[in-house]
Amino acid sequence: MKTRLVAAALCVPAGISFNVPLAVAQDQVVEAVVVTAARLPQPLSETIADVTVLDRRDIERTGSLGTVAELLARQPGVQFGRAGGRGAAESVYIRGTNGTHALVLVDGMRVGSATSGATSLEMIPLSQIERIEIVRGPVSALYGSDAIGGVVQIFTRSGPNSPAFAADAGFGTDRTYAASARYRGQVDRLTYGIRFGVDGTDGINAIQSPDNPAFNDDKDGYKNRSIGLDAAYAISPDLVFSVDYFRAEGRSRFDGYKSLPAPLYTPVDSELDYKSENMVDGLGVRLDYAVNDIWETGLKYLRGRDWKDSPEAMVGGARSVFQTAQKNFQWQNSFTFDAGAALLGFERLEQNVDSSGDFALKKRSIDSVLFGWSGEIRQHDYRMNVRLDDNSQFGKKATWLAGYGYRFSPHWRMLASYGTAFKAPSMNDLYYPYTPGLGGGNASLRPEESRTGEVSLRYEREATKAALTIFDNKIQDLISWATNSDTFESSPENIGKARIKGVELSAQTALHSWTVGANLTLQDPQDESVGQRLRRRAKSFGTLFATYAGARASGTVEMQLVGSRFDDPHWRTGINQVRMGGYGLVNVYGEYSISRGVVAYARINNLFDKEYDIARSVTTIYGTEGLNAFVGIRYTLR
Repeated sequence: MKTRLVAAALCVPAGISFNVPLAVAQDQVVEAVVVTAARLPQPLSETIADVTVLDRRDIERTGSLGTVAELLARQPGVQFGRAGGRGAAESVYIRGTNGTHALVLVDGMRVGSATSGATSLEMIPLSQIERIEIVRGPVSALYGSDAIGGVVQIFTRSGPNSPAFAADAGFGTDRTYAASARYRGQVDRLTYGIRFGVDGTDGINAIQSPDNPAFNDDKDGYKNRSIGLDAAYAISPDLVFSVDYFRAEGRSRFDGYKSLPAPLYTPVDSELDYKSENMVDGLGVRLDYAVNDIWETGLKYLRGRDWKDSPEAMVGGARSVFQTAQKNFQWQNSFTFDAGAALLGFERLEQNVDSSGDFALKKRSIDSVLFGWSGEIRQHDYRMNVRLDDNSQFGKKATWLAGYGYRFSPHWRMLASYGTAFKAPSMNDLYYPYTPGLGGGNASLRPEESRTGEVSLRYEREATKAALTIFDNKIQDLISWATNSDTFESSPENIGKARIKGVELSAQTALHSWTVGANLTLQDPQDESVGQRLRRRAKSFGTLFATYAGARASGTVEMQLVGSRFDDPHWRTGINQVRMGGYGLVNVYGEYSISRGVVAYARINNLFDKEYDIARSVTTIYGTEGLNAFVGIRYTLR
């Protein structure tokens, strides 16, 4: 089975392969294959890592109303944060870790910001996505910095399994709209594709507190447009050259204000219509070669960019611009033997920032080498990964990951893993320009580090699946921006320490035409340096769902439950000041096949128009969406 999986990988451009379940022609077995968990293709049922795969059907059920972060937050162990409506910056918290502790890749590319350390998830439209793989746990031994909580890899809608032509259009409440189209062709040994989309909404009022200096009683919407291109040429059956490109750009409105110069910093101009312009893009060039029956090698050049342009906060100041370019050079080799599979890779990552601010240092590079070994002996599965990163700013950092699995029967498996991970300080943390009265970066920061162990029990038999996972993550040297009580200036320091313990449970089964399931996460995300729960993290959350699949009609009802959370820690003591109550949201999706390839669909979110908080401070109530709906039509030509 493993040999056939590796051989099948050469039929598709590396990095954009396995966007759909892989069909093995000889025995007609169809099984999902994941690549993120080990950087090698693996059947989902054989992975030791805790992985969730969201396919195109899962994405379509959002009905163009959701975002990437909202979709992820319905999965075990994942929450999301956002201050305002759609278009506002989004974060995902995997197993209670910070938003910057989740590494986000798009077709293998880092497209995040080296200044903020975050990825603009809100900028990536669901219409461009074919598949998402979520790997929970420490995977710095595979990917380097940022993977303390896990990795989210987004695969765009490319590859030979995509439809020849597809189009989608619809509209909804708050003047929400979305439209997209995709075309795929082939000329001899060349396959190519193009896809584009637009979406937007008038949105909601981002800040609903009249006493807040940024309050403006208007709607804060956004507009987004995106394009994707890909091409692959089979030079020979064993040698494939491929290129892919993705770009999304948009404009988001927000409530804000400007400040008069020092020493008073009086807020003014809250009535202005503030807009932020954002862009993310990625370019991948790949050459994959099957040298022989046991050795496959691949060369990759991956370039990701993140660009933000927003009004300067001070009266009379120019616009504030931050741009990151990340160039990643990879040489990856895999070797398949009867005893197991080996991974050997070399990487160089170059990060460059350009900003309207005067950063003391705008470039850094990371050279890395990684090795992995995995295999099975009868009922026993095992894996080991080690990686060494040499950062031009803070030196060498070694990480490792070990995993073991035991199969009690064809349906039951027990698994355990332990690993280390780290998060390098962002360029803002290190070199943000000093401003009198406000503060600046700290060039002497150390990386954040973690050690995580987990044990899980899994059951799978036909359409019935269940899993129980226990995890314990210890994080030290957390970077926090602390305010000096005398000068009131802020700077980052390695003063934090966190421990996050928890349990994840999930189960689903098929009952005739229905599939029913649920997941529940119970966790204790503690900031041990101040004895407080980490902000915006709930101790309990989960999702219930029931999906119906008929001959022409199908649909889903889901309930998302989130427990109470805390926000807005005090600038001096770190004590949480605001409690946000728990909430439950009911969402409904349905579709009907009008004719061959033509489907009408509709989705309603927050069916009972519940009021709830995702983020809140002492002075600010951020808006959240009430009952909202979307209807559309989808056409697919195979």
